[in-house]
Amino acid sequence: MPQSFSARRPARLVDPLPATAPVGGWRAEIDGLRGLAVLAVILDHMRAPLLPGGYLGVDIFFVISGYVITASLLQRSQRAPAAGFADFLAAFYDRRVRRLVPALVACVLITGALVCVVDPSPGTTLRTGIASLFGVSNLYLQSLATDYFAPATELNAFTHTWSLGVEEQFYLLYPL
Repeated sequence: MPQSFSARRPARLVDPLPATAPVGGWRAEIDGLRGLAVLAVILDHMRAPLLPGGYLGVDIFFVISGYVITASLLQRSQRAPAAGFADFLAAFYDRRVRRLVPALVACVLITGALVCVVDPSPGTTLRTGIASLFGVSNLYLQSLATDYFAPATELNAFTHTWSLGVEEQFYLLYPL
């Protein structure tokens, strides 16, 4: 007698989105949305008529980050409710620093070196890069009162770090 299809299937199929997945676990669809948001912003910066309004990708990215951080905080607080609040915050900030700082430092160092080679007066650009290392490039750029879309900002290789500054300030305040 031939074997039925159900009898030939593996005993356990892997569900890509199991209902019992941890709240803060990795989710492919979240990474996909992040990728689309970043792509929208890149296309907007290229002035590509393909996606007018691509700047909305920044807002989408902020919403996704808020969701991911909230899920992470909820998961950690449910997993280790006995841990003190200070330990909880220290672990949270440690994860953020380990995830963001190495790439940011590499970006600022490499880009800063290249800017020094090609720009005869790199002062504002380098100061923006340094401010980004402390999570305050948005505040520094605001102090310059420069329009984000002005031609002068296109010459600053670190103008885009304003959104990272907003996100890092969110990381500082939100968990509290």
